[in-house]
Amino acid sequence: MVDHGNGIALIFARTETKMFFKYVWNAADAALFIEGRLAFRHVTGTAASNNSGAPSVLVAYGKDNVEALRVCGINGKLILL
Repeated sequence: MVDHGNGIALIFARTETKMFFKYVWNAADAALFIEGRLAFRHVTGTAASNNSGAPSVLVAYGKDNVEALRVCGINGKLILL
């Protein structure tokens, strides 16, 4: 996504890592830090017994994707980079 500058990535919010610095802090246009941990569901609709195990962030590349995160309605904090 960094190379073509268009898209939204869902990744773990490991903000101190080399990868995060290279591809998010120094390359993305915005990051939406999601409130709480993501929860998963089985195909039957029942909740899985565990959550994702780590905080998550949606990372936007490109103006249209920043706007998509701004209006998406997901609880969290949008940071413009």
